[in-house]
Amino acid sequence: MVKSFLDMDIKEQERALNFIMKYKNTYKSVEDFKNELNNKICNYGEGIIFYYDENGIKGKLSIILELVEKLKVIYINKIICPYEDENILKALINEAKTIADKYKAKEILIGIRDEKLMNLSKKLGLNKSYSSFKMILKNKSTIYNTLETVKLSNKNIEDYVNTYNKSFMDMPHGTFIEIEDAKEYLENKDPKEDYFIIIKNNEKIGFLSTVIEDNKGFFDIGLIKEYRGKGYGKKLLETAIEFFKEKNVDNICLIVIEKNEVAFEMYKKRGFEVYEKLSDWIEIYL
Repeated sequence: MVKSFLDMDIKEQERALNFIMKYKNTYKSVEDFKNELNNKICNYGEGIIFYYDENGIKGKLSIILELVEKLKVIYINKIICPYEDENILKALINEAKTIADKYKAKEILIGIRDEKLMNLSKKLGLNKSYSSFKMILKNKSTIYNTLETVKLSNKNIEDYVNTYNKSFMDMPHGTFIEIEDAKEYLENKDPKEDYFIIIKNNEKIGFLSTVIEDNKGFFDIGLIKEYRGKGYGKKLLETAIEFFKEKNVDNICLIVIEKNEVAFEMYKKRGFEVYEKLSDWIEIYL
């Protein structure tokens, strides 16, 4: 049987928590799991589903529902499943399909980091569509001109949100943010993070977000559709690189979706090299 955490009684929820505690490779702590129950990413627990039988809980996955209304996509991750029984994985994915249908999603994306789990997926006829990678910059010398940046503030918060969404919603693994999300960035300002609007000729053309941790800098960049293919992407990438150089960051890194071929090729030509595969992705069209 498959059941959402929200539909479990107290004893079942306790068993679910005990099950999670056995798999600390999937969650840093039980607190991480509880955080999923208390935010909109999985719709406050609706998207956290478990497989169980008379012998107890045997499997689990999380479904990101935050994006489905606007992007018509649900993401599945944090899968826990015994490698010897594909029927458990099949039951979990079928329930995810039911939830996707409820929300009128057109696509399911399954992220898998475990090679054995990927092999189990293949038994169900679910093969890898593409991968995501971590890349690191090997050539830090300046190559292109940079673009003007304006830091996120209470005065430009609507402009930032609009620019971010126009830049990212139509991309592979696209996403969006609400005004409340940007307000949270400002109210709970993390000194390791920065957010910028990108300006060219007084026009807002894209965004840059950065995070620095353990002297390693990661970033996201994006351009509004009408400004793509005009050379601004290279300059925006250079802008991110120069930001980290000014911060004296040793390692400049990014995460790229292999499916985003234009960006992937741009990063490689600029001197980024793959140093780790982050996950494999399976696409299911509904």
